Amino acid sequence: MLPEGGTFGPGDEPLPPDPLAPPFTLFADLDLDLDGDGGGPGAVDPAATGPATAGGATGYRVFTTTYDRVVPASAGLRPELVEGYRERLDTLVARQRIDVGRLCRQLLALHPEPAAAGWESDHEEGHVDSRLLGRLVTAPGEARIFRVERHDPVPALDVTVLVDCSGSMKEHAEPVAVVVDVLSRALDLVGARSEVLGFTTGAWNGGRAWHDWLRAGRPRHPGRLAEVDHLVFQESGTSWRRARRPIATLLHRERYREGVDGEALAWAAGRAAARAAAGAVVLVVSDGSPMDSATTLTNGDAYIDDHLAAVVAEVEAGGAVGVGAVGTGADLTPWYRHSHVLDLSRGVRNAVLDDVVDVLRRARP
Repeated sequence: MLPEGGTFGPGDEPLPPDPLAPPFTLFADLDLDLDGDGGGPGAVDPAATGPATAGGATGYRVFTTTYDRVVPASAGLRPELVEGYRERLDTLVARQRIDVGRLCRQLLALHPEPAAAGWESDHEEGHVDSRLLGRLVTAPGEARIFRVERHDPVPALDVTVLVDCSGSMKEHAEPVAVVVDVLSRALDLVGARSEVLGFTTGAWNGGRAWHDWLRAGRPRHPGRLAEVDHLVFQESGTSWRRARRPIATLLHRERYREGVDGEALAWAAGRAAARAAAGAVVLVVSDGSPMDSATTLTNGDAYIDDHLAAVVAEVEAGGAVGVGAVGTGADLTPWYRHSHVLDLSRGVRNAVLDDVVDVLRRARP
């Protein structure tokens, strides 16, 4: 397991540093095989030369999807390392003394209310149905003269937590893991559906997508130049108990690199919509502006910011899935209408979770 301070012992050495990690600086005019992989170019997505619809936002392009992955969060990690993260997270949660019962009551109040769908007659109790009073004369022993209101069943509350696993989120990894773990457990206890997803990149500064762009002759405005990694910590329909170890790998900071928020949000919202979950909410946990250095360098500073704003607007306009966000020390209102800055200065207290529930309430479609 990890020692109390969260550092690695002799048997738990971290992965070797990424050769493209900061403080390395990208220079568009240097065609260097910095990865040392010697690999050939990947396939170029048609969106690199035509109007793109990644996440549905018109004008957004993706140079190549060859290296994009959807990855189970604990894939490739040694079981003993994952177990150490789980033990560490259990310790962090226990220190917070969170009132889980209170959180459950707040979440229960968010469950959709069954909708009235008319009346059913021929019941032996309920409201008297005046149309059936004649039975008292024709059949004095008949008791089925009542009607009851019928309600259509509604799906359970459905919450997707989408965690920004970019490099700047490393310092918030522990409190974020506590929030996500406790929220997932409480949603499970109240019978809600929940899914925990994350997003990062497979390399710093574009990785293999960047090298493919260089080999293609550096076409102008190539669009997104990154190896996108979408992470699955807890799949919908999986209980917290079964997902508790993968969730704990939020503490695995070696995977925190860069982030393409708009595509991640489109992916998470698409998963929720595919479940036909009425009133589903995607809750984004982030520390600010999207950041992918290669994409920004070749397309302009506002490229992925604008795409994120467009995706949020498009998802909300669809009406099936709501979007909310909580910031770890950063104001997310430039992108999200329903957001709140979490105060984590005193740890994760019930007041922090109150703010999370409030965002979920406001974001419900």
